[in-house]
Amino acid sequence: MYYKDNWDNSKKRLEAFWKGEIVDRCCFSVVSHRKGSRFIPEAIPQSPEDKLRYWTDGEWILKRHLDYFENSYFGGEATPQIFINLGAGGHAGFFKNMKYQFEETVWFFPGVNDWDKDELEFDPESFLYKKTIELAKYYTAESKGRYFVSMPDTSGNADALAHLRGSENLLVDLVTDEERVQEALGKIQEVWLDINQQVYDIVKENNEGGSAITWLDTWAPGRHAQMQCDLSVMISPYMFEKFIMPELRAQSEWMDNCLYHLDGMEQVRHLDMLLSLERLKVIQWTCVVGQPSPLEFIPILKKIQAAGKGVLIRVNPDEVEPLMEQLSSKGLYLVLRVSSEDEAKEIEKKIIKLTHE
Repeated sequence: MYYKDNWDNSKKRLEAFWKGEIVDRCCFSVVSHRKGSRFIPEAIPQSPEDKLRYWTDGEWILKRHLDYFENSYFGGEATPQIFINLGAGGHAGFFKNMKYQFEETVWFFPGVNDWDKDELEFDPESFLYKKTIELAKYYTAESKGRYFVSMPDTSGNADALAHLRGSENLLVDLVTDEERVQEALGKIQEVWLDINQQVYDIVKENNEGGSAITWLDTWAPGRHAQMQCDLSVMISPYMFEKFIMPELRAQSEWMDNCLYHLDGMEQVRHLDMLLSLERLKVIQWTCVVGQPSPLEFIPILKKIQAAGKGVLIRVNPDEVEPLMEQLSSKGLYLVLRVSSEDEAKEIEKKIIKLTHE
């Protein structure tokens, strides 16, 4: 890989990680400015027209990513990746009547305000659906082995339905209109499967037979994406079992290596159900802004590892040593951002030294 040293060794470590094994050290991803770089990220433009181009113009997106790759050091298992980034729960935008706006990300506005009047219907001609496929093909054609192309952020069917219906309305629907919610989730799952299979088929050869998720710094052999339900911070375990677990079971069956994005400590009440998913390989622990360090949740992280699942955590450099001392390196993947290449290489030395079963 052009921008990445020793990818073959990292690939072996990642293949072992997804099998619950270890090669020579804990997996980690650390990215920094390359030594001597004066790279300054391009600011998001101000006009609506330029914001649209910033997020959807393949040539513009590719150029700024290549500038970033040229000026970045990819340490550990970090790889250069281009993200098809058209909004979290972005498959909500594949349905008729959905409204959205490009800002610092993509904002969605409810399109199903009245179940009786606003039919939930997939639109194969929708801009975001066609653009997702177009960008996957463009990035892949331009790669020539220089970078990986990430899976799109079409994750969380209930989260997508919250975009379509509005979170407050959906929370009421879960109590008052179960049949319609289940029907809608079924329709969204069909679209989820369609777009993920299409994108995987486009990118898999470029990605060496695997899949990548840019914002998580992951690569895995075969079909890989994250599962999630950010809405679950507002629902009970009873409702999680009824409405969310069927989606997770179906998606995990499609994937070869699946990960659950656990978004904050409020989701811990659903953890036992998540750990019961036989095909779930890894839980990504998210430290939501304002919540404690992962060091405060060591017993929970140990519980995840004891259940045979890996743990992926974005950490600060000063958290590496205490986490590694208390958790097994066998099912651990640490993700970091540091300011310099020298600091990144010091992190690598520390991780090698601290690795243990």
